[in-house]
Order: sequence, then structure tokens, then C-alpha cells
Amino acid sequence: MDRPSRALRAQGSAVGPGELAVTESSRRAAVVASLASTLSRAVALGDEVAARVVHEAIGRLLGLPVVPEG
Repeated sequence: MDRPSRALRAQGSAVGPGELAVTESSRRAAVVASLASTLSRAVALGDEVAARVVHEAIGRLLGLPVVPEG
């Protein structure tokens, strides 16, 4: 089994159904994780338009150069 990266690790805390608690070392990673959750929800609800929009947003964020935080 692969180990999670330091940037994104699941935490064993109390979260609601379909949620994943994460420890982020990057603000962008936090946004992408949130969008991934939104994408999953849009797909589950059958909202193809919303899923496409969120998918495009994730792609744009992942295509941007990494910006140092601080």
C-alpha cells in the first residue's frame, strides 16, 4: 500500500459521511482536495455541467507553477 505524501495525509478524526480530514502543507492542495470532494458530489448527483466546471478548475490549478508559501 502506498503511503500518503507529506503534503496530504488522511487523519483519523471524526468526520461526516463522504468527508476526509486532511493535514495540508499547501494551501493549493487544500483547495484541490475541496474541489475533488465537490467533483465527487456533482458526479454522485448526476450534475454533468457542475462536474465539468469543477474538473476544469482542478486541471487549471494543477497546471499552475508551484508558488512558495510564507
